[in-house]
Amino acid sequence: MKKTLCLFLAALMAASALVSCSSGTENAGTEAEGALPTAGEATPAETEAAPDENVDVNGYLKDDLPALDFGGQTVSVLFWSDVENAEFDVEEMNGEIVNDAICQRNIDVEDRLKIDFNWVGTPGNNGSKDKYVAVAQASVQAGDGAYDIYAAYSRTIGASVVNCLTRTLQDSPYIDYEKPWWPDNLLEESLIHDRLYFVSGDISTNVLHMMYCIYYNKQLLEDYNLPIPTDMVFEGTWTVDRLIELTADGYRDLNGNGRADINDGFGFTLTDFHNDAFYTGSGLRLVEKDPDTILKISEDFYSEKAVDLLAKIGPWEATDTVYQQGDYETPFTEGRALFNVNRAHYASKALRDSELIYGILPVPKYDENQQNYRTVMGNPITLYAVSRDSAIPETDQAVLECMASEAYRLTTPAIFENNMKKKYSIDDVNAQMYDIVRATVSFELGRFFNQYLSDITDIYFRAVTSNNQNWASTSEKQRKVLNKNISKMVEKIMQNEELGD
Repeated sequence: MKKTLCLFLAALMAASALVSCSSGTENAGTEAEGALPTAGEATPAETEAAPDENVDVNGYLKDDLPALDFGGQTVSVLFWSDVENAEFDVEEMNGEIVNDAICQRNIDVEDRLKIDFNWVGTPGNNGSKDKYVAVAQASVQAGDGAYDIYAAYSRTIGASVVNCLTRTLQDSPYIDYEKPWWPDNLLEESLIHDRLYFVSGDISTNVLHMMYCIYYNKQLLEDYNLPIPTDMVFEGTWTVDRLIELTADGYRDLNGNGRADINDGFGFTLTDFHNDAFYTGSGLRLVEKDPDTILKISEDFYSEKAVDLLAKIGPWEATDTVYQQGDYETPFTEGRALFNVNRAHYASKALRDSELIYGILPVPKYDENQQNYRTVMGNPITLYAVSRDSAIPETDQAVLECMASEAYRLTTPAIFENNMKKKYSIDDVNAQMYDIVRATVSFELGRFFNQYLSDITDIYFRAVTSNNQNWASTSEKQRKVLNKNISKMVEKIMQNEELGD
């Protein structure tokens, strides 16, 4: 009934949906001088001169999937029901652009591949990841083939990989990693001994929602007679040092009580774990590939660069100009803070009804010698994997490619172009900033496998928030246990190969 209703509403709303998608994507991939392009995106401008059957009417690339007919096979997807933003089985079309794009994506995949989705929800966020893994593991151990695809919180999929619940995907006959719906960094950062156990990108709406960026208050910037930071981004000079300089004199005791509190003005606001954005943004890694041990703790973790970064941001965050409490968003949302580091969905959730005139920036680079900006994603993104117990793995792989391809043309424009770049961006420069953020997303394995690596991400950000200036000795004390833990983790993951696909 749900599918029938969606189809009926889709027919009624086809014209308006097409207009919405077209208006939101008409400038897709067209950047001002100096801006980085949206990764791999085909644009109407590129196809206007010579019509190309490989792109759709809005200029978005089509996939190369052949005509497939899986004869009405049911594809069961075990998804995390406590996801923060809609992504999976929406109830029906309701006129809300993202909701309707998800509904249409699901209809298109079912129609193109001749399959039927069976969506099975279970809690699986950070507090419930063990419960999700237990559900998946019970099915695999029973051999009942209850689930074909896992769609879960990033660290939950990490746990599923370690517990040998997933198949490898690098040699799929259907998934084309050269397509723009799969980020460039996916294979570069996520392969384990040339094996890929999960995918993500446009297929997950939450990848766009969870990208970290820097927000700034345009009016306060003008009031304080400060330079425009977006110019620095285009020039490649937007660095940690420049951020610290711009915020150095930002504190204002607005209520006159002689102490810094929630009602004052600040240069910068964040919560403790948002310091991950600076670590990743500085080009530092937690885990890296090693020809002998497959994976190892990156030397970045123990490096002089990590020491220097902490020496910059630790003392800065200890000053009154930086507000770092649980209600860290309030000063910025209410127009009393110059800068805030946050996830992209902050704009649509906290700022959509605000009169605040704000701008968006990528997280700054460590220094001007760093070639590219690098964007960390919040942990609540969805990674997709194929169950080891699935009886239809090739169907599952075709579904993943088709879902990602349809999402690239439907849900991504709805979220990124209409919501982020149009509705929630004040000007074209903001839109270009979002392009840069999206083009530089990172798939850091150390974050996904954090629980098996002594909570490695927490070690660094806690050193920052405590202003621990002995990072060299602190990190060195962790070396032995981290090496032991990553060796154990890799050994378990490699059992996937022994079990075979």
